[in-house]
Amino acid sequence: MVDGSACEVIGTGTVKVTERDGMVHALEAVQYVPEARYNLISIRVLDEEGCRIQVQQGIVTVEIHLDEG
Repeated sequence: MVDGSACEVIGTGTVKVTERDGMVHALEAVQYVPEARYNLISIRVLDEEGCRIQVQQGIVTVEIHLDEG
């Protein structure tokens, strides 16, 4: 938490994210923390997964690159 206190992770699962064009992607190993006030996505993990992250004028854009081979 912001004050340095810990929160309990209640569960782990998969969350589906839908793009504007309707394409659906799954975020795996997502932790459910009911005490958290906001949903958080790790930029580091997205980067490690090959995503392109751009922040411009307060808007974050994530491009997901899928292996096609």
